[in-house]
Amino acid sequence: MTAGVPTPPEPEAIEVPPWRPDHGPRPSVQTWGRGKAPALEVRVRGEWRFAPVLAVQHYRDGRRAVQVSIHLDNPTSAQLRTYRLDPAVMRIVVAGDPPLEA
Repeated sequence: MTAGVPTPPEPEAIEVPPWRPDHGPRPSVQTWGRGKAPALEVRVRGEWRFAPVLAVQHYRDGRRAVQVSIHLDNPTSAQLRTYRLDPAVMRIVVAGDPPLEA
């Protein structure tokens, strides 16, 4: 690192808005039943946070998004968030069972 040159911030997960008809075709969705769902560590607000996966959305243009349960503002209260699938800001920590068939 060069003295006086700031280090660029690490990339973070990008939240995806809920699907609406003006976004194009509805994505297909994979979910998990009572079996073991996968879990990720997601980089949000400068920290790696544990996040069980609830669903994966597959868009027709090839994009994917993951809906997770994540603790953001309170360590005892999880929030549902959907983030663009990005290996640079997500790490698999639990492989889980295969998703249910759509």
